[in-house]
Amino acid sequence: MNDFDRPVYPRAPRCRARASGLFASRHGGWRGSRIMLLLMLPALLALPACKSPAERAAELAAQANAQADAGNLVAAQKAILEAIALRDDIPAYQQLLGAIALKAGNQGDAYRAFSRALDVDPTNMTALAYVANLGVQVGQINRAEEAADRLLTLDPNALPAMQVKGMIALARDRDDEALAIGDRMLALRPGDEAGTIIKARALAKQGQFDAALALLDGPAGASESPVLLANKLNIYRNLRQPEAMADMLARLEQRDAMSPALRLDQVNLLYRLGRTDAARQAAMALLREGAAPESYRALQRLWWEYDKTPLSVASAGEAARWKDPAAAQQTVRYLLARGDLATAQAVIRSAPANARPLLASLEARLLAASGQGAQASEAAEMLLKKDPQDVDALLVRALTALAAGKPGPAVEAAQLARANDPVNAESYLVLARIAQAEDQAWRVRRAFEEGIKALPQNFLLLERYTQFLHQSGDKGRAVSVARAFARATPSSVRAWSFLVEQCRWAEDEGCLQGALAGQKNAETTYLVDDPPGTARNRGLFGRI
Repeated sequence: MNDFDRPVYPRAPRCRARASGLFASRHGGWRGSRIMLLLMLPALLALPACKSPAERAAELAAQANAQADAGNLVAAQKAILEAIALRDDIPAYQQLLGAIALKAGNQGDAYRAFSRALDVDPTNMTALAYVANLGVQVGQINRAEEAADRLLTLDPNALPAMQVKGMIALARDRDDEALAIGDRMLALRPGDEAGTIIKARALAKQGQFDAALALLDGPAGASESPVLLANKLNIYRNLRQPEAMADMLARLEQRDAMSPALRLDQVNLLYRLGRTDAARQAAMALLREGAAPESYRALQRLWWEYDKTPLSVASAGEAARWKDPAAAQQTVRYLLARGDLATAQAVIRSAPANARPLLASLEARLLAASGQGAQASEAAEMLLKKDPQDVDALLVRALTALAAGKPGPAVEAAQLARANDPVNAESYLVLARIAQAEDQAWRVRRAFEEGIKALPQNFLLLERYTQFLHQSGDKGRAVSVARAFARATPSSVRAWSFLVEQCRWAEDEGCLQGALAGQKNAETTYLVDDPPGTARNRGLFGRI
């Protein structure tokens, strides 16, 4: 979401923004009940009163606003798109579409909507401010800077534009410039939150951590808002002070401001501090609250690193409270990969009704793993009649065909599973298993190579592939695979420890020294590594 915590432009001639709502912080939630920050009524009242496309568009826009207010974002988006189809020359409609997209968490769609509002009215200050801010967050830095400059031309004291300029300066390591921008913002508005954060970040990047913390504890810090706490968390991260980090995360949790990223941070930190029970509780909170698929994969990576039994049969009853069906699906897949069939069964039994469709094929996999191949195959084939693309059912079909001595159909089913879900590690493992059964080492290697390319942070693939490489006597590739994995997860102690083992096996002293250095650094780095290629978060909540 947006980083602004102020009206976009309080004197905008066409539309206005309220101080709550869209400009609420990403992790802090929405402060107001209404989504539409843009004052629609003047634009709507100006439309013709007669029955016309304009009147119908106005009705649809009002309907969209009410639906968004009630939380029905799908219907709201449909209504406002219909309004735009009737009248695409009303900037307020594009702005409402952007507001709806933001509430749904779709920054890219919001950016495009506000950009279209600018196409209609290039001097629309509200749209300029959103394009500037969102452009930074979606990676359109040049367009964001251009919008900020245009806004400053219209109003040299526009704080939202200064915020964008300050964040861009920080991203480009122009720390002195960022410091000057922060000072200017604070001069215009003493205690300004964004100005405080920009200046504090610039100070921290220059190594002035005490001054940065003192600034965050100053006038702006009295409220201990989520964004200020998150920045203090990141300063303590740079100082390698885990207990202070834990305190910041606890305060964020008290304010109900835990995003999935912060939850993962908390899980990782608690495991690192040896507080396993608390880490498990934090993981349960993430599963209960729901998250994107990449967050579940990151959680499983933490489990592979720290905790072989993150759930028990008893604690699996918590699955009944998980809102997102994918949480149960991904957790059962992890438990099956671990061979914990009893807990997997317990999660399936406890999962809410909306998760049942996703778990049916996992029940078939559970039957197969329990040695009930015939029942598993029958269940999988019934599911595939309804959905020929069901990944887990396809994996059951592949293993059934392999057991029957039919490698061709087995490969076909496993390849289809991989095509339908390229980030499911199990499909690569099944393809490797089929190739190994046929004694085709080059195909085993290819399956693993494709797997680590698609999933460069997956511990299960790393372990299975290096095991194969050990059996093949390929020391060089074992080292290079482990090194690539460690570089993809540089904050993981286990990743570097694994590389240390491979270097020792290869009797490579240079490799060993580099791995030991990486391991030592990781021991005091408290961070959940993003997947390679992930765009940097340049917003106020981003890491320093």
